[in-house]
Amino acid sequence: MPPKVSDNHTTSAESLHTVEEETAKAAQRIVATYADDFLDAATLMCMLGVEPEGLIHRKVAADAAAEEEAKNPKSAKKTTKKATKKTAKKAPAKKTAAKKTTANSTKSAAAKKTTGE
Repeated sequence: MPPKVSDNHTTSAESLHTVEEETAKAAQRIVATYADDFLDAATLMCMLGVEPEGLIHRKVAADAAAEEEAKNPKSAKKTTKKATKKTAKKAPAKKTAAKKTTANSTKSAAAKKTTGE
């Protein structure tokens, strides 16, 4: 029978904590290297769980959306106008389709009467 091996290595919580910090910082550096902008970096860090203390993705995303809107206020207005024009065009099209169906049914009924007699 092999001899019992006793664990001589004692791992303290402090040493584990420092390894976690070093790993998180290394991951943050890698994410920052490959990210295109700050929002992308914050998103990736939050997804990986290595975000620095105080970094909240919702706030970063809201700030980025506000900046984008400030840069291009006309683009937001254009999309709203297009949506209203599309809905206005669709409504009359439905009415004409209903009229055509009624006209076709009237014609077919008249044709049946003439051929049936």
